[in-house]
Amino acid sequence: MQSVIGVDVGGTLLRSARFDQNLTMIERFEQSTEAHRGSDVVIDRLAETIRQALPESPDDLMGIGIVLPGPLDPENGILIAPPNLPIKDYPIAQQMTEMVGGPVFIGNDADLAGLAEYSLGAGRGYRSIVYITISTGIGGGLILDGKLHTGRGQGGEIGHMVVDPDGPICGCGHYGHLEAFSSGTGIARIASERLREGEPSLIHEMVEGDLSRVTAKVVGNAAKQGDPLSVEIITNAGRYLGVHIASLMMLINPDAFVLGGGLTKIGDLLFNPMYEAIRKYAMHPRYWENTPILPAKLGADVGLVGAAALVKMRLEQ
Repeated sequence: MQSVIGVDVGGTLLRSARFDQNLTMIERFEQSTEAHRGSDVVIDRLAETIRQALPESPDDLMGIGIVLPGPLDPENGILIAPPNLPIKDYPIAQQMTEMVGGPVFIGNDADLAGLAEYSLGAGRGYRSIVYITISTGIGGGLILDGKLHTGRGQGGEIGHMVVDPDGPICGCGHYGHLEAFSSGTGIARIASERLREGEPSLIHEMVEGDLSRVTAKVVGNAAKQGDPLSVEIITNAGRYLGVHIASLMMLINPDAFVLGGGLTKIGDLLFNPMYEAIRKYAMHPRYWENTPILPAKLGADVGLVGAAALVKMRLEQ
C-alpha cells in the first residue's frame, strides 16, 4: 500500500504519522525534541521519529512532508532560523532524504495547517480559503484556486501585516502588526503595560499581583467576568482582526475564512467586534455577505495532516 509520511517538528515534541493515499491516518508516533541538547541531537531524533512511521518497503513510500516553524525556504528545503530550535540555515530536506529516504518536502506550520483544513477540515469543498491561526502568535495559510500560495516561500505572513503604523512593537521588532494587537503575546503585553501604569483591573487579583503571570487566557477570563480593562483589550484585538479580514476580503475575495488557535475560545467577546469591523471596513456587503468565517476542525493533528497533504500536492504538481 502506498504511504505518505507527515511530520510535525516543534520545540517540545517531534511527531510523525503514516497516511494512506486518501490521507487517512494509519499510525502515529511522537517523542520529545530535546532541543536543549543541540542541533545534532534534534536531527538524529527527527530521523528516528520518521523511521518509526515508514512503510516496510521503500517502494511504498510516496514521500515525506515536514511541517516546521518559520522562517524557512520551502523551495530549497532550508530551515532558516526557527525561534524554538537550535538550528540555523540548515538543508533539512536534503539531510532527511539522505538519512531516511524521500522525496522530502517542507512547509511552514501555519501554511500547512491551512492546507490541512482545506484538504480535510473546515475548508473542504471550497476552491480558495484563508486560514488564520490566532494563538501565541498569528499565522496564516492561503489556498488560492486549489493551490497553497507562499509567493517565493515566505508569503502568507498574515500576522505581520500592518494594521496601525503607529501601533505597538511586535515580537518581530517592527511596529503596528496585527500580531502586536490580537495574538496571545500581544494581548498579554498590552494588559501588563496597562496594569503597570496603575489601571484598576480584576486581573490584579487573578494573578495575585504577579504581572509575570498575565496571559491572554487570564485576560480573556477577566473579560468574561466583565472586567472593563480586559473587555477593552479583547474588543480591540477583535476589531483589529476584523479590520485585517476586511482587507483580505477585498484583496483575495476567497470562498471562506477558517479561524483556528487557542484564542478563538474567547468566543463572542473577540468575534462580535471582529464582525462589526468587517461590516464597517469592507468596501461593500458583497464581500462578506456570502463569505463564511468558519472554526477550524482538525485540532492537534492539523500539522501532521498538512504535512501529508503537502506531499500529495507537490507530487501532483
